[in-house]
Amino acid sequence: MAKDFNEFLSKEQASWDDADWRVYNAASAMFVAEMNAQKQLGSAIADARKARELSQAALAKLADVQQAEISRIERGLGNPTATTLMRLAEALGTRIALIPAQR
Repeated sequence: MAKDFNEFLSKEQASWDDADWRVYNAASAMFVAEMNAQKQLGSAIADARKARELSQAALAKLADVQQAEISRIERGLGNPTATTLMRLAEALGTRIALIPAQR
């Protein structure tokens, strides 16, 4: 019989001590930050693509990247390699830059 995940998690968490909760909270915060960064990257790529008046299919041909992968990246669901990012940047007439984070 399959267990409901939330029920399973609640039972497990009931036995956690302070150290367990600190690890869980730190990992959760890191996951949320990573997902937000992926969404920002995807949004930036989508904005650049639209500014060039390109469809995802047209960008896929120019960059030699599958359209489905571009869709995943733009929705913040993809985890593109450096090569994929460089191909997309070149096809969009842009470049990749590291900008200091605002704190």
